[in-house]
Amino acid sequence: MSSSDPNNPYRKNPYGSPSDQPPAHGPDGPSSGHPLAPPPGPYGSPGGPPGTMPGKVNSARLILYIAGGIQALLSLLFIVVFASSQNTLEETYGELDIDTGVYYVMFGFFLLHALVGIALATRFPQGGGGLRIAAIVWAAVLILVGIAALPLGLLWMAVGVFCLVLLASAESAAWFNRPQA
Repeated sequence: MSSSDPNNPYRKNPYGSPSDQPPAHGPDGPSSGHPLAPPPGPYGSPGGPPGTMPGKVNSARLILYIAGGIQALLSLLFIVVFASSQNTLEETYGELDIDTGVYYVMFGFFLLHALVGIALATRFPQGGGGLRIAAIVWAAVLILVGIAALPLGLLWMAVGVFCLVLLASAESAAWFNRPQA
């Protein structure tokens, strides 16, 4: 078969491009490889979104949630137990010369402390220097609660110290003191 033979499948089409191929398309759109750079921020500060919460801050937040939740449940439990066994407590602790109202006030304070810890933890994503200071004070009070409940309070003391160390780090300070959007 020669190249001029009309039955040759390899011969060139005398009419131009074959009709079964689509025409060439225009240039490709933007590539999806890398995102665009963030917009510039105010003068003297880096631009872009603040990013995600650092690991130390996230750990401190989790500690506030867990410790606050457990402390709230225990406080409610003790308040209910004291309320249901008022006469027995007066007989048992009568020689200590401590009114049972002191126990209600003490566990009411523990409950309030727990609820404040949970409220602080919910505000961590917004940041702010005052929030960090309040969380550090909360951890310090948790250490004092642990001292008041020794020897069982040793766990609360350890949790409070760990939370205090996490919140006092430079990484946490940078998160809480970042410019607000």
